[in-house]
Amino acid sequence: MDITALDRSAVTGISALHRTAPPAKLVAAALVLAAVVNVTDPLVVAGIALTLAGTGAALRLPLRHMLPLALYPSLFALVFAFAAAPGPVTGALFVFKAVTAALTVVTLMFTTPYPQVFAPIQRITPVLVGDALLMTYRSLFILGEKSADLLRAVRLRSGVSARQPVRAAQATTRALGGLLLYTFDLSQREYDILRLRGYEGGLRVTPQRGTSAGGAAGAIVFGALALGCSLAFRTLPALAGYGWLVVVAGLVMLVGGMLLGRRAR
Repeated sequence: MDITALDRSAVTGISALHRTAPPAKLVAAALVLAAVVNVTDPLVVAGIALTLAGTGAALRLPLRHMLPLALYPSLFALVFAFAAAPGPVTGALFVFKAVTAALTVVTLMFTTPYPQVFAPIQRITPVLVGDALLMTYRSLFILGEKSADLLRAVRLRSGVSARQPVRAAQATTRALGGLLLYTFDLSQREYDILRLRGYEGGLRVTPQRGTSAGGAAGAIVFGALALGCSLAFRTLPALAGYGWLVVVAGLVMLVGGMLLGRRAR
């Protein structure tokens, strides 16, 4: 997994969603997440996920990097489903909810520079919280590069391989211990640097203005439709058993998005 692909896509992307104002994308993401929370039919939430993927394909977003990130939560959801779900339908609902919620957040992060995500949030959160989030994001890339270097050094110096799982586990454990010590050192250095530069709280980020009014409207409308669909299927008994229609609509969006994305190349 290349975490730098996330930042690269967010900063250099030129799609309509990239050019949409960050507050509009945050509102749309919040609406979709609310839909995921309220939905009780696994087919409905699967349809929402397919529509999200189709939108990403149409906008030529880097789905080969996005989908693996969105699928990670499904591993934990599967464990939870096996442990606590009363039946296969509920288990499928857990997994589909996890994947759809993750795909929503991943889409937001791949189309919005991280500082711009928290620029609106800084207005309503304590200063320390906003600054900690910004610094944490920066540290992720430093630690990611450091961990890659450490693991590469372990493979080269120790000669570990998949055929020697015990030796590989021992060497990797030592490398992770070194990474933990490096993390403590990094945090102290960051603190010292901020103190020397006169930091007194408040890493301000200038909000970015969107240049795609259609993108903002489309994103919010999509979020509202997703929430309305989930509420309708939850509250209207007459819609029970018709969740497959949402899946079909999602599949149409996915196929159409893939064709549109290929044509735009």
